[in-house]
Amino acid sequence: MNLHRLERHQHPKPPHQELRQKSVFDSGSRNVGQVGNLYVDEDSNLQFLDVCTSGFLGFGTKHYLVPAEAIAEESPGAVTLKVDQQSVESAPTLDNPKGAPGEELQRSAHEHYGLGAVL
Repeated sequence: MNLHRLERHQHPKPPHQELRQKSVFDSGSRNVGQVGNLYVDEDSNLQFLDVCTSGFLGFGTKHYLVPAEAIAEESPGAVTLKVDQQSVESAPTLDNPKGAPGEELQRSAHEHYGLGAVL
């Protein structure tokens, strides 16, 4: 699927809200990280989140690709996922979060979360 990263002034199509900079919690209410970027299709439908985690003192930031189907709930300050922290931290990573994920990375992310390939 051809995706693009939303710029800061752009927003995904409802029902999704503006999610960037919100805290991300796993299915057990553990803080996993923060939403960095949003990736949408041609119609602005949200397809993936970039969940950022940082290491000690902010060094070693990693960007994990999380399908929108893994979102359990959106609230004003947070996003809760249907999966646990270990699932996120073992997910495919984005080497370049400023660019859109390619089809192979999208497929890998869907398979990792048990969603199957929907491309």
